Amino acid sequence: MKIAIQHQTGTLETKVSQEHTEEQKLVSGLIARNRAIQKEVYKKYFGKMLGVTMRYTSNREDAYEILNDAFMKVFDSIENFKGTGSLSGWIYRIVQFTTYAHVRKKYKYKVINEEVKPHLITVDNDAISNMGLEVIYEMIQKLPDSHRTVFSMFVFDGLKHQEIADQLGITRGTSKWYLAKARIRLQELLKNY
Repeated sequence: MKIAIQHQTGTLETKVSQEHTEEQKLVSGLIARNRAIQKEVYKKYFGKMLGVTMRYTSNREDAYEILNDAFMKVFDSIENFKGTGSLSGWIYRIVQFTTYAHVRKKYKYKVINEEVKPHLITVDNDAISNMGLEVIYEMIQKLPDSHRTVFSMFVFDGLKHQEIADQLGITRGTSKWYLAKARIRLQELLKNY
């Protein structure tokens, strides 16, 4: 039994080592400004990162625009990649912050001074669990831009209201208000689905 465990561990270590070597090759090629490597990185990570931009936009064209801007930043700033984490994680952060900059510039937020009553907001989790991811994204894209942004930052990115407020230049209370309104609107969309 002990031999089998050692064998499985060795296979896992080999796979991790191969992925690390592959990542080093990609990073070296990006630093050298190798167009073929840039294209390979773009193709490899495009689909994974598209989900990030789609959560914040109402159409694919805007999502593609943000993603292309983010990849240009990746290619232009690859020297800043320290290798302490994964290349995928580093690219994700660039896509995330590029998306935040886009929504901060494009969407307008009104300052809200009313108190939010969280206990009045309910979401039917059974309805959500029966839907596919594509349907959920479709419903999120139907939210008003500012609502969708705060909802995505809170739910998908795990930011706290103060972090959202800092990223968008709004108050903590305004962030809470937009999240509450987004949840109410999603509940309405779920009922109609």
